[in-house]
Amino acid sequence: MATPRRSLLLSDIGTTLATITTGNGYKTTVSTVEAVGKDWADVKPGQKPWIGYVPTAESLEYLPGGVIRSTLPVTLVCHVSGTTQSDRATKLNDLLDDVIAVLAVDTTRDSNAISTTIKTVETDEGSPDAIGDGSMVVVLQIAYHRTTAQS
Repeated sequence: MATPRRSLLLSDIGTTLATITTGNGYKTTVSTVEAVGKDWADVKPGQKPWIGYVPTAESLEYLPGGVIRSTLPVTLVCHVSGTTQSDRATKLNDLLDDVIAVLAVDTTRDSNAISTTIKTVETDEGSPDAIGDGSMVVVLQIAYHRTTAQS
């Protein structure tokens, strides 16, 4: 039996995000990508920049002929370390630029999706007077088709 399309899509997201490196032409080298969401305090300093990805409430639209249009939201939780709020803001903006660019390379997720779209972004650069972490939450939406029999 074939691997479900949803599994292929989530695997592709992780693999794609892991290619964010300066060696691949991006502004950031992501240290760790995991299929889990973590609070900034649960991510070790050597693992940052860190990206976690988590699927959320998927919606299904039943179409004629046994086709189902699925919309799968995926939340990316991203953490960076920085010495100042300005440093963290720069790192978060660079990482956001890289996430947008890498996800746009193949919006069909290896021909398994109709589209991949970033819907919302929220950043937190942390306290202005503290050394520490900055965080970002990116919500993307993946649309794909499956049938009532199999994906």
